[in-house]
Amino acid sequence: MDADQPNAGPKRGVLRAARALARQWRPIVAERVRERTGLGTPDEPMAPAGSLPDRDAWDSASFGAFWFGQATSMLRVGKQTILTDPHFAEHAGVGLRGKPTGRRRSIALPATVDDLPPIDVLVLTHAHMDHWHKPTLEKLVRPTTTVVVPKHTRKLLPDRGRGFKNVIELRWQESEDLNGFAVTAWPCKHWGARYLIDRFRGYNAYVIKDDQRKLLFAGDTADTDAFDSLEDIDTAILGIGNSYEPWDAVHATPEQAAAMAERMGAARLMPIHHSTFHDAVEPVGQPLERLRAVWAPRAMICEDVGVAHLE
Repeated sequence: MDADQPNAGPKRGVLRAARALARQWRPIVAERVRERTGLGTPDEPMAPAGSLPDRDAWDSASFGAFWFGQATSMLRVGKQTILTDPHFAEHAGVGLRGKPTGRRRSIALPATVDDLPPIDVLVLTHAHMDHWHKPTLEKLVRPTTTVVVPKHTRKLLPDRGRGFKNVIELRWQESEDLNGFAVTAWPCKHWGARYLIDRFRGYNAYVIKDDQRKLLFAGDTADTDAFDSLEDIDTAILGIGNSYEPWDAVHATPEQAAAMAERMGAARLMPIHHSTFHDAVEPVGQPLERLRAVWAPRAMICEDVGVAHLE
């Protein structure tokens, strides 16, 4: 692992984490059994989501943002379309014998991969299952798409990234000019292992900057002062949920996300990583309710799945 990028994965509170996992996985297992056997109470249907913005309006926008759920966002910056941490599936988790496991979506996907406009740049923050979904990535392979990833993760891409235009691995503080905007890997407080034992893999937040604005896409992070030195942040894209406890060592609460955005002087906040998948300890809508209580009346965009923001 790079010396300047410590692995902040969960090392303490193992019993606490194990108890929380047991609470989470009991309803998940029960749900999957019902799906496969048809027995028991039917699952609650997924809530509907919005739809993609008009293609011409999107292409002509000086800035655009759209949230698909979890950390999957589409951004229009520097006349290019960026897709972050793409996950286009109904379940988050590993696949067993070709069938998905893990939590089911609470809110329907507003579009499929086939519905997307051409993606110029894919930005991946780390290799966790709900951020680095291999079946989705396989569908996104294009010879016109550049991929930005953390160090030591290229091999996890389909065919090691050979089908893409270019694959750029970045350490913290390294930057790349992508002919319309610059992307800089930024420190955050999380961890990068995909299979628990591969703790050498990197994990990044990203600062994305064109001639008109500067964004922070934080991916997953716990409360940290790593963003305090940033200036002129137009939009801070921060996670506000995903089982606050015992994962508060690697995921920020809504209140912590608001405080981080305030400390960096962000003009507005785009909350992600909440209310997407069923969670036994985090009711749908609760993270956003808590965020609104501490961020109001300041500006917020794309707080709901399937709602576009265009300028």
